[in-house]
Formats: sequence, C-alpha cells, structure tokens
Amino acid sequence: MTEPPRLSVVVPLHGGEEHAEECLKSLHAQTLDDIEVILAGRLEGLRPPGPGFTLLALGDGGDDPGAARNAGAAFATGRYLAFADPGSVVPADAYRMLVDALDHTGSDLACGRIRRWSPYASGGTTTETGRTSGAGSRAGAAARLRTHITRHPKLLDDPRAGGTVFRREFWNKHGFAFPAGLGEDFPVTIPAHVLSTSADVLGDVVCLTRGSRPPADPLRRLRAMLEVSDLLGRHAPRLRAAYDLRLTEGPDLEAVLDAVRDRVPDGLAEALGRLDPGAVERLPVLARLRIHFAAHGMTGELAELRMFAESEIRHRGVLRRGLVHRRWYLDYPFRRDPRLPRSLFDATRDLRLVARADDVRPSGGKLLLTGHAYIAHLDSGRGRFEVWLQREEERIALPVRRIHRPDVTADSRQSVVCHDDSGFEAVIALDTLPPGRWALHARVRARGVTRAGRATGAPGERVFDVAGVRVSLTHERGLTLTVGAADGPLTKSDVGHVGAVRWTDAGELVLEGPGRFPGDRIALERGAERHSWPVRQDENGWTAVIGRTADGLPLAAGTWRVLAGDERVRLGPALIADPPRPHVAGLHEVSFRTARDGALSLAVRPALGPHERGPYATRRRLAAARSRTSGRTGRRTALRNAAVFDSYGGGQYSCNPRAVSEELARRHPDVEIVWVTRDGQFTVPPGVRLVLHGSREHQEALSTSRFVVANRRTQPGWYHKPRGQTVVQTWHGTPLKRLGLDLEGMPYARQAPRAELTRQVATWDLLLSPSPFATSALRRAFGYAGEVLESGYPRNDVLFDPARARAVRRRLGVPDDRRVVLYAPTWRDDEPEGAGRLALDLTRAARALDDDDLLLVRAHYLVARHLAIPEGLGHRVRDISKFPDMADLLAAADVLVTDYSSAMFDFACTGRPMVFFAPDLERYRDEVRGFYLDFEAVAPGPVVRTGDDLLDVLRYGDLGPFAARYEEFARRFCPWDDGHASARVVTRMLP
Repeated sequence: MTEPPRLSVVVPLHGGEEHAEECLKSLHAQTLDDIEVILAGRLEGLRPPGPGFTLLALGDGGDDPGAARNAGAAFATGRYLAFADPGSVVPADAYRMLVDALDHTGSDLACGRIRRWSPYASGGTTTETGRTSGAGSRAGAAARLRTHITRHPKLLDDPRAGGTVFRREFWNKHGFAFPAGLGEDFPVTIPAHVLSTSADVLGDVVCLTRGSRPPADPLRRLRAMLEVSDLLGRHAPRLRAAYDLRLTEGPDLEAVLDAVRDRVPDGLAEALGRLDPGAVERLPVLARLRIHFAAHGMTGELAELRMFAESEIRHRGVLRRGLVHRRWYLDYPFRRDPRLPRSLFDATRDLRLVARADDVRPSGGKLLLTGHAYIAHLDSGRGRFEVWLQREEERIALPVRRIHRPDVTADSRQSVVCHDDSGFEAVIALDTLPPGRWALHARVRARGVTRAGRATGAPGERVFDVAGVRVSLTHERGLTLTVGAADGPLTKSDVGHVGAVRWTDAGELVLEGPGRFPGDRIALERGAERHSWPVRQDENGWTAVIGRTADGLPLAAGTWRVLAGDERVRLGPALIADPPRPHVAGLHEVSFRTARDGALSLAVRPALGPHERGPYATRRRLAAARSRTSGRTGRRTALRNAAVFDSYGGGQYSCNPRAVSEELARRHPDVEIVWVTRDGQFTVPPGVRLVLHGSREHQEALSTSRFVVANRRTQPGWYHKPRGQTVVQTWHGTPLKRLGLDLEGMPYARQAPRAELTRQVATWDLLLSPSPFATSALRRAFGYAGEVLESGYPRNDVLFDPARARAVRRRLGVPDDRRVVLYAPTWRDDEPEGAGRLALDLTRAARALDDDDLLLVRAHYLVARHLAIPEGLGHRVRDISKFPDMADLLAAADVLVTDYSSAMFDFACTGRPMVFFAPDLERYRDEVRGFYLDFEAVAPGPVVRTGDDLLDVLRYGDLGPFAARYEEFARRFCPWDDGHASARVVTRMLP
C-alpha cells in the first residue's frame, strides 16, 4: 500500500488569478519532502506545474473558492491538511516548520504569522527559493506550543486559513467545511481553534498575502459570524464578549441594518438578541439603538433612526441628568420613549478621547510636535489636557503650549460644541530620551469626565531618522520614537526621488529630483482617473510641472498617487522629515502625504477655511445671517444687480441654469453673472465670476444678489434668503421617478428630511415646468403652492439648433456619417454611491455594433468618477461621462439608449429613436423609486430586458411601430419646448 503524503495543500483556482504562478512556485519550492498540492476549480488549459501537483477539475460551483476548497479537502490523502490562496506566497520552510511542530506536540492544528506582501516593506520580500528575507523571516514572538485560543485570544485577530495546517483526523472528526459563496475562512478557523485540544502557534512568518478578497454579501457574512458567536457561547464563553464587540463594530452589521425595511431578515432578530450584553454595552449609543430596534423587530423606529443618522445626528449633543449620580446622555430620537431603557442613551462610550499628533518636524536636534486633544461631545474651552511619551509603564511628561485650532472644530463633523482650544505644541528634546520605543499619549479632563489613551496620527505615514532616533508618524499608531536598535535602514529607491518642491505664481506644482527620471511623463492617478505631464531632464536632474489637466481643469478633490509609469514617485528623506506645508492653489488646498516607503500622494480638497467648512461653521453662519435680516436690525439688505447660478450643487456648468445664464448675459449684459462651483471641475465663459461653494464669496453672493437660479435643492444650510431676492427653481427633468414627499414608503430611495425639504421649498419664488404633467407632479412632490412658469425646459433649446449639434460632433471628433448611440443610464438608489456598474456589457456591445456606429457612454454624475471603461474599445466605445452638458450630447446623438432617465423626455423633442434597456424594471419601479406613470405603456420605443436584445434592436430593429406612441409622448411631456424657453424665463425675471 502506498504511504499517504504527510501534507496535502489545496489551492482553489477559477482561472485568471493574477499571481497564481508565484503561489505555485512557492509551493514547488517547499522544503517539506512529502507533500501533495491539489489544484481545485475550473482548470481549463492548466497543466500540473510539476510532480506532486494534482488537478481536480470541478463543474458547477468550480468558481466558488469555498466549494473548491471543500472538494480538494475531500480528495486529499495527506495526514495533514492546509489551504493556500492563489494570491499568496508560502515561504519555503513554512510547511516543514508547521508539520514538524504537529509531529512533536500532537496538537490538532498549527499556525504562524501572516504578513501582507510588499516589495518595500521590511520583511515582506521573498527570495527566488521562496524563503523570506530580512526582518520578516525572524520570529516576531516566541512560539506557543500546545496552547489554546482561550489562553491565547489574539488568535481571534487573524482567522485566515492560509497560515494554518490541520491534523486530518481532527478535520474529519468535526466535519469542517468552508461555506459556499462566502469566500471567508473564519467559519472554519475559529471553530477549529475552539474545538481543538491544543494548537501550536509559531512566531515565524508562514504566509505572505497580497491583501483582501472580494467582499462577501454582508448578510451571509453576518449570519456566519453570528453562528460563530453562538459556538463561542457554548464552548468558550470568555471569548464571546470580545468577538461580539468586533462583530457589532464591523461593517457587515451596519450594512445589513441599513438595508432593513419592512422586516428584519429571518432569524436575525433572535440572533442579535443573543449577543453578549457586555459587548453591546461597550458600543456607542447609535449602535446600541440600532441593535435594540432590530432585535425587537422595530423596523419603523429603525428607519427613523437611519434618517436621523444621515441628516441630524451632527446637530445633537449630550445632556446631563440625575439628581445624585449625574450622568451624560445623548439627545437622540426616542430618548423619552417609555418602551426603551434609559441606559440605551448613556453617553459614556460616546465621550471618547480624540487625540492626534498632526505634525512632527526636526529642529536643531529636537522635534517640534503639533497636535490636538479633546473629548467628543464636550466643549474644549474649559477642558485641560496633558501629553506624555510612554514606554511600558515609564512616562516622560511633555510641556505643552495651548494653541488656537479652529480647523479642529471645522473637521469634527458636528455643530454643537467648539474645539478651537484643543490644540497644543510641544518640543521634544531627543538627546535626553532614554533608549527604547516611546509612544505619544494624552489625557483630557472636561466637565467632570476624564479620558486618556494613545494618540493617533495624521493621515499617511512618515518615517525618518534624526539625531539617532527613528521617528514614525502613522495614522493608526500615532507618534513613535525609537531610540537605539532602529528597525534597519530606511528604504531607498531610485524611482522618481523628489528632492525639491515649489509652487509657481500660477498655482503650478514643481517637483524636482536628482538623476534620471524613469520615463518622460509624471502621472497622477485617482481610481480610474489619470492625468500626466511632461518631465524635463537635464544634467542636473529632472523637473516636472504639474498644473491643469489636459481638459484645462484643476485636479479634482481626492487623494492622487504620484507615479512614474506604474511605479510610485517618492519623497527624499529630507522632505519626508520636513514636508511642504499645505498650499492653496486657486480653488483648492493641496497637502503632501507619504506612505511608509516615502511614496508620494497629493491630498486635494476645496480651499475652504475653518470658518467656512463643517457643520459648526454652518450653524454660526446661519445664526449670523438670521441676525442680519431679522426685524430687530430694521435694515434691509441692498441687493446688487447680479444673478447666482448653481447646477447640481456646484458640480457642473450645465442644464437649465446654463441656458438661462447665457440668455440673461446676452440680453442683459449689465447683470453680473456668478456661478457656484464645488470643486472647480468646469469652465465658464469670459466675464462670469466663479465662487467656491461654501466660501465667504459664495455667502456674499447669495446674500446680496437679486436672483438665484438653481436646478436642485442645494442651497447651503446657512443660506437665509434676503428680502427682495427672487429664487428660480428650474429643476432638472420631467419626473418619471417619484420625488420629495412622494418617496414616502419607498424603502431604498434617498429622502431629504421633511423639515429640510420644507425649508428649501419655502425660498422658491418661481418653479419652471416643461409640461402640465410635470407641473402637477412637481407641485405634489415638493408641497409647492407658489408660481409655476410653464415655459418648457431652457436646456432643451439646443435641441432645436442644428448648428449646435454639428459643433458638438466636431468637438467630439465624430464624422457626420457615423451613427452616434448615446447610452445614458440613471443611477440606482439601492447601490452604494460610487459603485460605477453598468448593466450593458461594453465589450460585447463593441463587437456587435457596426463599424459606422459609435457608442458614447454617459454615466450618471453620481457614479461617473468610479466608472472604468475596458481598454481597447476606443474605436467603437467612448466614455464621455465628463462631457460638460448632457443637453449638448442629446443634440449630437442619433439614438438614445437609457433606462429611467429623464433624458427620454428631453430627447423626445428631436424625434430621433429611443431604446429602453431596463433589466431591473420591476425592482426599480416597485421597490427602489416608484414611478408617476405606466412606463411600459407610454415608452416611445422598445423596452428590452437583456443586453443581447438591446444589441439586436440597435442592429436590426424597426422602430416604425412606435411612431404614433412617440408623437403622443412628445405632445404630452414636452409641448412647450420650441427653442425659446430660455427667453421666456429671462422675460419673466426681467420684464
């Protein structure tokens, strides 16, 4: 009889794994002699990489890692069993060490340390043989043999199976199996540790992983976590509180409860009711209320709490109650509800320490430290704080100077208390600092409450050496000073080493570095968006000037990685130690951030000062505006002959406001035209003034201009309408989908609080309407009883201008003889913002359409930034989501493909064909948004459900049968559109 191998390793494969070859090479290089590797899954075209590798091809379910692992485990014959992810690398000695430990101890399983693979992190590299090199190969801690998870609870911290070897008899005895469709390890690894007699925990790195797996369905993951919680309650009750705390603080429970509408998912309420009470008590008030409502099936209260969390929570603070034992409570909804215990609102856990080291820089052998510290929900004005360095139990007090930091209040995301006095400065003398690793801690006392703990750090990571001390400032760990025995030399790199930074008077960023730059362009990348600029090279080094993008726009807000090709550009050591200060360039503030290896990123945000941004500033500005316009002052604001325009909350120069703006400028050049921009991502005609949304200039324009024209409910919370001002609400489309007050009962629709909706609508003097149908729907949706101007839509005037259509096609570079198919789907309220998914397979569409067809993809502005068009489709498919104005695209299009977008009503003015791709019609209509009319009955073109059907219609479809319906559709929904709507609106504004 053949002796079974000592170890079987199962690798799940579904094809196309990017790093699978490296994984298999590392398994082939294992020093354990007797090993079999089972490759399980969909293996078309795959050959065994070498002896000892077995292919296990699976049919249905072969794409699922859990099913593939289970099939591989059942097929395996080894005395021990392990699992390796195809994206991981296993050091050459790892399995030998784990199996030897099990042979020696008789434990049921053995595991080691798992580290994230990185070519730059110390200890994260691998040699050609697969052995780890550098710091990562040494034991990070002493081995714990014959231990148990109840004696070593840190095993709960990393439940991945990649670094674990199981004794086969133990695996079979308990019938372990990975849940299909979940893609997670903890349903196996945690029960295995709990049910084991003993486990061996090695201090060596036994697995290098490249990061996280695709996210699992939150409900399935939560159910699995609750099952593990119940198992802990039965077999390891001392571990349950810590596990349940992680469960309740994790994103899955929040995602599931956010999706609860009419009922709590089956079994979830009972499972939540079984959570460890001690764990629940340690949660913030909002989380405790959510769990309580879900556990008791109080879905109505849960929905109200969800609305409160989205809109009002930042404006609610704490109250002190009690005659003898006074305690702090949060003033949240249902606080006076007799059904709820008062303890649910106890604010003890919400009164948390907020302490951060914001910056640290060397200065003459010392460090200059700036930071802030306060207790959440308590005003900092009367608080006291102290700061110290700590090594184990030893402390070194730091003398601090209190400084004014209004930016801390501005960034605190609340409007109730002031933290302007929470800032501090300190000088750290390095020459007297004893050897060891010192971390920054803080203690704050305010209103009878004391909180202390380790300070966090600013976003990013900075690591540098000064005066023999390794200084590390990271977001999670805060400030750490290591005196002596530093963690090896800092990483050096020749790729794009930045040695100098400066700004030009034109607001351009100049980066300079020594040596040769790897390439001729420097790039900035944010998600799927990428811009590049040329690099000038000479004998002294390289220079790159980063200014406006090829579109003539400044960088949008966000964090941009700086790249040379695909390699990160890094700051030099001197700039890491003393980085450039944040700089205001035009409408943006630019900050420099680095990763641990010095990789550079630029953090860009609108250049709003601390008294212009944040809820606290909004409250103060609203109070000031009310005071200025109140009857007590007796003064009436003098309005200027100016008009402020706002399209989509400052996001675009487009839509009805653009059409009215241009007509007003043409007919009344004496009127000052002001446009609001949130991020500077559009250009305006000469003579038009741009103001940044939320800035003092924006406030001044709104409070002194004769007219305000907007197409959404986007006026700032501090806006207080002056007497004599005329507000024109143009809206932005004929409503197929329910709006405003009519969203009541639609569980997924994003609804504005009724009070906020009422406040905004009360400022309107004139509402534009394109049709009698729209007039009725808009009045009802907004509860609006004021004047309606049935003018038609100004944005549709361009659809009656053939010259405009030709100009747009020239701008797009589209010949007159090509058929332009415009694909413009709307967004989905039930999808996370930024999901960026399209129902249409663009690759298949490119193959199916004729050479003379050009598919232009216009994603909704709420998801366009996250959309990635597959490469290689440029001849037939183009992403024009950033094109400034949808109306121009409609003018240029020959065919419109949409789903439920209001663009259908506008395009009807052209008489050109429309096709409606609606794969989720029933769900969107009945559950997500709701419709004002029978869409299928009135649609002026075919409604198709699949991508294949859509492509068939575009290639071969006869739209003649829809002619009569199309004519009726245009007559009903755009009867007043004739190319002169803008003129009618301006005539009403200035007769």
